[in-house]
Amino acid sequence: MLTLAGIKKTFDPGTPIEKHALHGVSLHLEKGDYVTVIGGNGAGKSTLLNTIAGTFFPDEGKITVDAVDVTNLHEHKRALYLGRVFQDPRAGTAADMFIEENLALAYRRGKSRTLRWHITAKERAMYRERLATLGLGLENRLTDKVGLLSGGQRQALSLLMATLREPRVLLLDEHTAALDPKTAKTVLDLTNQLVHENNLTTLMVTHNMRDALKNGNRIIMMHEGNLILDVKGEEKTNLTVPDLLKMFETASGEEMASDRMLLT
Repeated sequence: MLTLAGIKKTFDPGTPIEKHALHGVSLHLEKGDYVTVIGGNGAGKSTLLNTIAGTFFPDEGKITVDAVDVTNLHEHKRALYLGRVFQDPRAGTAADMFIEENLALAYRRGKSRTLRWHITAKERAMYRERLATLGLGLENRLTDKVGLLSGGQRQALSLLMATLREPRVLLLDEHTAALDPKTAKTVLDLTNQLVHENNLTTLMVTHNMRDALKNGNRIIMMHEGNLILDVKGEEKTNLTVPDLLKMFETASGEEMASDRMLLT
């Protein structure tokens, strides 16, 4: 479903601040894989997601989605295959537009656009039905502006928008990190619900080891632009945080003392 082959990315090459962000990363996700991605600051997690999303192109390597080569497709064209939720609840939605208008933009992604803007009764009924599954009462607020929503409500809406067209791959970029613990749990529960109901192939970057272990069927760890751990199935199910720390130290040759924040 998603394949990365030898992806390399360097920022500011040939300058004093040159940064090798990805060192020939290769990764394959099968249909329905739910992969959590962890690693310390500067490990390459967000660079990996941005490269997949088309925010920038890799220097070397190839990216395919459902056997389609998207390596050189610009972000807006790659969005036909991908859904994405950002860390900032304000990203990915239009604050000055109604909830139903935001959903319409997501639903019509990839379709021919005209000067005519009209949401049909059928579309509106579908939006109301899908919003009701979130359990947040948003189905009764279709004509409220998104800017009036709380951070958690807005992130839940972003999640619904990203999955409305059942993307080939769903990218979640620390999408609960900016929320308080209770709201973060609600959004993560909604994430699991939508991912499992639609069997979505998902790549979720998280700063929290416990969330990474609890969710998904596979976990990968990055360090200094390399993929150093890839654990799946029963082995992942039986992992504990101390196990994961030990595996990191063995694979990287370093202690994770500066990254204990990953446990919170």
